[in-house]
Amino acid sequence: MHQTAFPDLADEATACRIIGGENTPIHRSTLWRGINAGRYPKPLKIGPATNRWRVNELMAVLEKAAADRDGRAA
Repeated sequence: MHQTAFPDLADEATACRIIGGENTPIHRSTLWRGINAGRYPKPLKIGPATNRWRVNELMAVLEKAAADRDGRAA
């Protein structure tokens, strides 16, 4: 199968780095508070103790934040 058939998935640590930045990732508790508040996307449950996030959904959060900051419609 072609690799692009699968979405890029991020684990918890990677999701924290995507949202907060490579040098200043958010804390995992901040990620989960944001999920519970509806600010960040819910993870995909891959297994009983395995969560993954779609990278494009995390990037969309950043795009929306930038649009909101700039007063543009996202």
